[in-house]
Amino acid sequence: MFNAIIIDDEKPALDVLKLLLEKTGQICVVGSFMCAADALAEMQNLRPDVAFLDIEMPDISGLELAEKIIDWGLDIEIVFVTAYDKYALEAFRVNAIDYILKPFSLDDITRAITRLKKMKPLPAVSQVPADTGRIYCFGRLSVYGAGSREAVKWRTSKTEELFAFMLQNLNIEVAKWKIMQVLWPECEVEKQLNTNLYTTVYKVKKTLLSANIKFSFTFINGRYKLELSDVYIDVSEFKAITDAEIAFSAASIERYKKALSLYKGNYLEENGYLWSQSKAEEYSLRYSSLVSEFVKYYTAKTDYANAEKILQGAFTKAPFDDDLNEMLLKLFFLKKDKASLVMHYNKIKELYKSELGIVPNEAMQDLFNKTIEL
Repeated sequence: MFNAIIIDDEKPALDVLKLLLEKTGQICVVGSFMCAADALAEMQNLRPDVAFLDIEMPDISGLELAEKIIDWGLDIEIVFVTAYDKYALEAFRVNAIDYILKPFSLDDITRAITRLKKMKPLPAVSQVPADTGRIYCFGRLSVYGAGSREAVKWRTSKTEELFAFMLQNLNIEVAKWKIMQVLWPECEVEKQLNTNLYTTVYKVKKTLLSANIKFSFTFINGRYKLELSDVYIDVSEFKAITDAEIAFSAASIERYKKALSLYKGNYLEENGYLWSQSKAEEYSLRYSSLVSEFVKYYTAKTDYANAEKILQGAFTKAPFDDDLNEMLLKLFFLKKDKASLVMHYNKIKELYKSELGIVPNEAMQDLFNKTIEL
């Protein structure tokens, strides 16, 4: 399957072209842009095989964009999709493989893909990355072996906890005494501690081997180190997306939506490990910041429906987050949705009282009182 990007300043044309391309089953649209500058900024990250370009656009014309692709030496084929036939000669001057006139049809798209195949053969099946194992840490630890649809079953709870602890310290050397202190704090007999640790390390290795997960679990100079080869880890992807300063654009929004979808719940929340709390707080703050930026982004566009959708989803995962609850109440206040504001306030008031023995903060109380006075 080929990866493609589409650039067209008219949203209807963009949507129709995306639909037709994906309908062929041979094209995956990895980016859709109404602004050529945004497309240019993301071009090297997305690395598409082909770009479908409109020609007459307000910021950079499709022809100029094609020239920049050539100048940068990017291996991207060009297909122009335009309402005008007067640019045909210029289009082929930049080595476009096709020139499609609007309104276009599925036959036009099929013809372009046929030409694309001649210029750039489809990757062999062997080049598609294989499933070498997956690990999910948001909510509850779940480990899936290579190509498996069923999570591994740990021999004991301590085996699972040791793996989780070493996973949190992946690629880091951890002192033997620290591991024993974390997993068996109540045990004071050194011989028993050593036996517990050696036995549990053995069980972790056996479990990973049986799941066909490539790993290295070594012990050198009193320290253990776990390394995993080519295994997907949800927290690693979440961290990679949220490490840099959050900056929304037409090109980046899908990555941030991906980060939101990864956060199924607090880090290792259902496992209840005390040693994971500081890391859970770190990821929770990242999630809250991302939600906040989404709300600002959608509110600025007066897209209150999507802003509310994001916040309602966040509430199910972090019901005691003051900032998120306050944002949702502010959104209802902005929308003049008195009924929803009162309903949500009463919901969190009862939740805070029954679970935490506290009341909503002063800012939330003020929003509620202002709404009642309206």
